[in-house]
Amino acid sequence: MNKKLIGTNAGIVWNLLNNSQKWSVAQLKEASGLSEREIYAAIGWLARENKIEIEKSEDGHEAYYLLIEYYF
Repeated sequence: MNKKLIGTNAGIVWNLLNNSQKWSVAQLKEASGLSEREIYAAIGWLARENKIEIEKSEDGHEAYYLLIEYYF
């Protein structure tokens, strides 16, 4: 997997997350058709760009959603 493909996959994941919903990796995998490895690489890309939030529940599951910043 190269950086260009990871960036493309990050765009796919970003577009899915762009609906103000929290997603699990399983949901992202099903909706995108990407492998789990590709999903985690895309999440890493988005996290590095500070575009994603990761929320961990008490039972250890993670949910991913977009970080929305408002500037006034």
